[in-house]
Amino acid sequence: MGAEDFSYFLQRVPGCFFYVGSRNPDKGLIWDHHHPRFDIDEEALGTGIETMTAVTLRYLGG
Repeated sequence: MGAEDFSYFLQRVPGCFFYVGSRNPDKGLIWDHHHPRFDIDEEALGTGIETMTAVTLRYLGG
């Protein structure tokens, strides 16, 4: 069985964990993480960066 180790970090310091979807069937990018054929749709990276930036600015009071 698999597990996510990040939960152990959160027991010591506050934090959050979220997923940015990167599957894109139109491009043939359909494989789950840790699958040998997994590949990310790089267009999803912008969404992840925008989300992390917005959360960070809100947390910092900006």
